[in-house]
Amino acid sequence: MADVATGRAERTAEDRSRSFHILDILRGLAAISVITLHYPQAFAPFVAIGAYLAVDLFFVMSGFVLARAYDVRLKDGMGGGAFITARLIRLYPFYLLALALGIVELAYYYRNDHLAAEIMLSGIFNVAMLPSPPVGIPYQPLFPANFVAWTLSFELLANAVYGFGFRFLTVERLRKITSISGLVLLALVLIRGNLNGGAYWPDAHLAAIRVTFSFFVGVLIHRAREEGRLAALTSVKLPQAIIIVITIGALGAPIPPALRGLFDAACVLFLFPLIVAASAGRNPVPSRGISAFLGEISYPIYVLQIPVFTLGVMGLPKLLSGLPQLPAPWSGFVLLSALCIASWFMAARVDIPARRRMNAAVLRHLQPG
Repeated sequence: MADVATGRAERTAEDRSRSFHILDILRGLAAISVITLHYPQAFAPFVAIGAYLAVDLFFVMSGFVLARAYDVRLKDGMGGGAFITARLIRLYPFYLLALALGIVELAYYYRNDHLAAEIMLSGIFNVAMLPSPPVGIPYQPLFPANFVAWTLSFELLANAVYGFGFRFLTVERLRKITSISGLVLLALVLIRGNLNGGAYWPDAHLAAIRVTFSFFVGVLIHRAREEGRLAALTSVKLPQAIIIVITIGALGAPIPPALRGLFDAACVLFLFPLIVAASAGRNPVPSRGISAFLGEISYPIYVLQIPVFTLGVMGLPKLLSGLPQLPAPWSGFVLLSALCIASWFMAARVDIPARRRMNAAVLRHLQPG
């Protein structure tokens, strides 16, 4: 029995070393689209109007990728605590860097508003990747120093449910969870008119519904693939260019406000799961080239965008007011290029080696004897 478990773990490790190139590309492009939405003054007219939907695509891809990487390991005895530890090791280095930069910028921005205690309290909660209490910071953001971090916090919550509840999360139960959350999501989007929400306390419920549906749909897609139930869908392999164009269209198309809610619902409930399922029909191969680059930088540029672009777009023009400024979209392209290169360098030289050492230390700690 031990030989079987070892063989399964080895095959899973070999499979994890390969990637679905199209998902790496989509992850990177989706992260870039979010940056254009948050800083339109730097990228106009190249702004992805619906890039907030990239969050839902991230959740689907995350559910699929994590189930692919950990279903076998959790089945063979890996505990929920070890799984969450692995996820924290993956997320925390860049997250803490972004949070530290964001707290400095937040303190400077509110330096005359007597919010030092509130900023300190929010920082304490946010360091633990927990939402800040609504203590008085305007608009009640869950993560005042880096508001995009709400997606990481809620995804980590879904990860905990997946890791600790793995034995409970059968395919049938996952279908019930996604069916109920999908219906709730549809009702919310029809009432609100869009799915652009989740970063602030008044719409935190939307964050919970978005991650519940999309993350566990991703898990279901992996299990359907393993059982061969995606054969009909994946037998027709769409060219990667078609999948990329469809995704960019979903994130950037200027949809009329009257149709925005229905469009958002169609993307999240149907299009994004279909995109991930279609991408899963390809055989994973060793990561390389542009897909490896985009896949590797997608997380750091996403989590670092707020402190870096806030400084570059709003801070530097004031500090260097005497120097000529690049107009949009060139200013955005230059800053984005610098962020991508810096993220790639930090990931390759600092983050990945550090994570390998931490994972090895955790494995040694968990081994008996």
